[in-house]
Formats: sequence, structure tokens, C-alpha cells
Amino acid sequence: MKSTTDIVVANADAFDAILADLRNTLPLDVTSDSNVTIDDVVSIVSIHRDAIDDRSAWWRIRREIYARFASHETVATRMLAAIPDPVRDELAMLTGQEIALIASRWGKMGDSPAPDPGVAVLVLERLVSACTRARESGLGVLLRTNQPANDFEIAFMIVDCKRRRNFQKAFDDWDDSKRYEAHQRYNYYLKQGVEDCLDRVLRDFTRPKTSRLNLNTDQRRIRKYISKRVKNYIKSPSPALGDPGDPVTMISLEFDIEYEGYVDLVFHSRPDAAEAIEFVEDTGFRLELTHWHEGMERFSCDDLPLKVTLPDERKVVVEPSSDGDDFEKYIGDMLRDTMVEQRRAGAFGDLAISESSVLCVGGVHTNYFWLSDDVVDS
Repeated sequence: MKSTTDIVVANADAFDAILADLRNTLPLDVTSDSNVTIDDVVSIVSIHRDAIDDRSAWWRIRREIYARFASHETVATRMLAAIPDPVRDELAMLTGQEIALIASRWGKMGDSPAPDPGVAVLVLERLVSACTRARESGLGVLLRTNQPANDFEIAFMIVDCKRRRNFQKAFDDWDDSKRYEAHQRYNYYLKQGVEDCLDRVLRDFTRPKTSRLNLNTDQRRIRKYISKRVKNYIKSPSPALGDPGDPVTMISLEFDIEYEGYVDLVFHSRPDAAEAIEFVEDTGFRLELTHWHEGMERFSCDDLPLKVTLPDERKVVVEPSSDGDDFEKYIGDMLRDTMVEQRRAGAFGDLAISESSVLCVGGVHTNYFWLSDDVVDS
């Protein structure tokens, strides 16, 4: 759903409070769903001053009108802009004839939200009316962009009551920032084609977060996963990128810890796979390792240390001050060693493999990258 914009007549000193009021609970003089943004005000004033075709003058007007503009610190779609008082007074003085002339030109602009002249006139009249009231009362005019409807909340409120009761207490304790984060995560899962996005988000946000990871245990699971994936590919070749009839040119073990937590063994048959590396978001055959993402959240979001057992049984601690690179490297190195080990054990020997094929470890959302020289040992 799209965001909406309101025209607010209020004391300019309340700017920060209005920006922070995500639920719009403050008692204010509001023209809801005004369909006009601060960029539209730039266009309207530029037309009125006959500067719409003068790029230099247009930029001066834009800097003047954008003098006070801000986004919420955690909810980026929540924005607030204050129309400068001189511009407020200029708009308040517009006559009906001027409104009609401006609306005619504004409606013809490619980025106009009101391409129909009649609609443009109504939008302008609402803006002029608000500016007039503000001028007479000595108040400011602010344009408030509201965050879109929270898709996660909508899905949560229509789920069956028994299921909702299981999570209602935890949900009630979430602040607006966490609810917005849930909205973003929900839409991310939707785009990924996850079957039950609501359940996935609820589990992500309510289950106990991991305090320690054992990469030795994870490595054993990954070995079994690789073996199964290779067998399935031999039975039914289906490269993520390339032709099923061509030999495998690259096998990449892709992983993510920033958004989810998984590994995905991806087969490529493109001739230039090693020269033009392309990572795949999700093949549909990945191994879920959600505790990797939870571990990252522990030190990066919750400011708590994460204990990690490495494959050689050494114990390390990722501190909250870490930027995440060390944690990413622990996992990446383990995956690299696993791929090399599997190659030496002949795990890829029955695949139809190109002579120049390679192994790779990396991912769309990771800085870690490793590329081997070949797949089959000489």
C-alpha cells in the first residue's frame, strides 16, 4: 500500500513531536489524504513565480521550500516538511483565477499527482485553505507523509483467534519501530514467495534468541545437505543459471546471515559463470539456519555477546562492538572448508562437470567471497 500525505496546521515548535507521533494521535488541524507533497509545493510555487522552466530559479525555490524537512529516525517512510512562512503567505494569497491557471500547468507536468485539471484545482484549493487558516492564526503549515498501512498488522489481525492469542501478548509489547520492522520483514518474505509469511515473521520476532552457535554441528548438517542436493541434481539437472543440458561450470554455496540465515547449494551451467559471478536469492532448495541470523541480531541489535564454537572446537566471542565481519568470516571460512573437503571426498565426482568448473562461496547479502581453482582434484 502507498503512503498518504496530510496537510497539518500547527505550531512550528511542535515539528519534532508531530514527526514522532507515528500513530497520528495528537489533536491537530488536519486535511487528510491531501495528495500534495513538498515536491508538489516546489512545482506550484515555481509555476506561480513563472520559474518552472528556469532550472537555476527552480533550484533556488526548492532550497527555500526544503528548509525544514525530516524523516523519522527508524521509520523512513514517515516524513514531515514545514512550508516556510513566506511561502505559506504566498499560497494563502492565491486567487481563484491564479489557482485555475496553476492547476492547468501543474496537471500537465509528468510527475503531477493530479493530472486531471479539476482534481488539481481541488488539491490546490485545500492547500490554499490550510495556508489561509495558518496565516490568520499565526501557525505553520506542515506536510506529513504517513507510513503505508502495516501489511503485517493487517495479516495478524485477520488470522484466526486461537492463533492470534498465542502471540497477542508479545505483539502488544512491540513499539512502532518494531512493528514497522515486522512490516518490512513480512513484505520481504512475500517477495521471496515464502508460504506462510505471517508465521515466519511471528517466529522471527517472538522465539528466544540464540546466545551461542556451534559451527561444528552446523557443518555436519551442511555436509548431509550437500550430499542430498548433489544426488537430486544428478537425477534432475536444473541449474539456477544456464541450460540443464550443459555441464556444470560452477557450484556455489551461497549463504545469508543479515536477513534470514541459510545456505543454498546453487548449480550453474553458464560458460562464463566464473568470470561473471551471479548470486541467486533463493533456489527453493536451501537449508534453513535461522540461528545464524538470530546470532547476528544478538550482537548487532541487542548489544549482547555471541559465543561461537568453531569447527576445530575453538571457542570465540563476537562482541557487540563488532561490525559483523568476523562473524561472517567464521561462517564463510567454515563453508569454504566444507566445499573443499567435499570436493576431495569425491562428492561432486558423479556430476557432469566442465573442465574449467569452479567452486564458490558467497551470497547476495554478504561481503564474504571465495572462488576455487577447480571442482575436481587432479
